[in-house]
Amino acid sequence: MLNRLMSAAASGCLLMLTGSPAFAYYSKDSYEAELRFESKVEVAEDTPDYILLPSYINRQLLYLAGPLQAAPKKAAAKNDAKVDILGRQRDDRTGKHYVRYRYTGTFVLDNALQDVVKIRLPLNLDEVWERSTDKCFSWGEKYRMAYFWAPLNKGCPLVDGVDYTTADAAILAKRPNTAGTAPAYERLANSSGEVRVVLTFGADEDRNGNISPDKNSDYNASNYRDIRKFLVTQGFAGRTVPAAERERDCGNTKSLAASPGHVEEYVRTDGARKLVVRLFWGVTNIGEDSIAFFCMAKEAAERGSVFLYAGHSRVGLLDLTYMGEQIGAPIRMNKDQYQIYAFFGCSSYSYYNLSYFAAKASTADPEGTRNASIITNGITGSFGSMTDFTTKTLKPIFEWSARGTRTSWQQIMNSYSERFLTGVNGDQ
Repeated sequence: MLNRLMSAAASGCLLMLTGSPAFAYYSKDSYEAELRFESKVEVAEDTPDYILLPSYINRQLLYLAGPLQAAPKKAAAKNDAKVDILGRQRDDRTGKHYVRYRYTGTFVLDNALQDVVKIRLPLNLDEVWERSTDKCFSWGEKYRMAYFWAPLNKGCPLVDGVDYTTADAAILAKRPNTAGTAPAYERLANSSGEVRVVLTFGADEDRNGNISPDKNSDYNASNYRDIRKFLVTQGFAGRTVPAAERERDCGNTKSLAASPGHVEEYVRTDGARKLVVRLFWGVTNIGEDSIAFFCMAKEAAERGSVFLYAGHSRVGLLDLTYMGEQIGAPIRMNKDQYQIYAFFGCSSYSYYNLSYFAAKASTADPEGTRNASIITNGITGSFGSMTDFTTKTLKPIFEWSARGTRTSWQQIMNSYSERFLTGVNGDQ
């Protein structure tokens, strides 16, 4: 499974599908549209046809996100692309061989982006690394990776037409944002009248994930502490949840002892309704150091009403099947429970949109949207915004529970202070 996930990462986590349903969407700063562009990538002359898509085109599309989010008017691609290979060509001047293709898929676009979208992709996937410098990446001194590739950055030596190619993506169909929609508040409570919320804060630096959040200088530790204070002001009473109790709840076969993280539980009673919030701090990466987090994801999927993730997006590798295999206990999504998922990480629109809806799908709900709403960022977020996102997502739920107030999705999305092409998907 890990090999499959790493292969997906190498290919940009782009699933080449024949199309996907158009889910409802709302954002204050963005909208969805279908885009189409043609591009090319350099290939070895003797490359078999069946290798072109996984070994060249998918690898090239890994670089799609960087220029889109570095542009003044930003955009991000959903992983629903249809790719048609148009043929091969040889450059008579250079003798280089290319494969040409057409890409059609859904994008989320800044509201100011209404005409064409500039698509910039490297031509030679090996040479681009050799010719790139730190100046060719956003935050290149720390994040020298394809996701942050930005060839137009000042000081980058890459040349258009030599190192990369530029295409104009046509906006084929603009999808209107929803109006007057709201979370299905009443269906957040289970049959016992309990609303269970799982809040997970992943350390910016993994080495900080096993240090108490109270004695921690990690960027995200302060957010954890802020949310704890917020819960107390909202009338919740808390306790620390020991690792042994979490292991029993998880049913996993691997111990949390090596990297237990830190979990607190906060409870509030509103009449006959009980709100239970589990607040997690720790490592949220791939591998065994993240088993405690995987158990929290399992709790959210199987018993939760709301799951909020604040941390690195891990390039789409927080996969339900993979996480279940790591903890030795499969994660079985509760398909009958309405759930809200919020992924406040980088480009979670691309990574945690289609796959989580697919996990919720059933015969009665083939698209998985009746019982799920998913909040995502289109572009790179920031740790400085996570307290704002978390409190403004939770407070309407708490107010509904206490007073019956029904805040709309439009009001919730509009309340966020920062602009990261953040929107709610599947808001029926």
